[in-house]
Amino acid sequence: MSTTNDLDTPTTDRERKGFATLAAQFALLGYVLIKGDPAIDGQALYYTMRLGTMQPLETLEAAALYMAALVGAGDGGG
Repeated sequence: MSTTNDLDTPTTDRERKGFATLAAQFALLGYVLIKGDPAIDGQALYYTMRLGTMQPLETLEAAALYMAALVGAGDGGG
């Protein structure tokens, strides 16, 4: 599989699709999901940002859990 083309993998296993889906879901809550640069020492792979606050997240699964916690806490933005 090429690093620039993930079309040979099942749709549910595509990292870019998972990221785009979560980014859209975070946007509905008023958050921005950003992909970090793991080549920079100490930088998390993903971040959420809202109103000047930033939450580092190591995986897409951690981002999904963070979003679930936001929804459960009633932080739906708006």
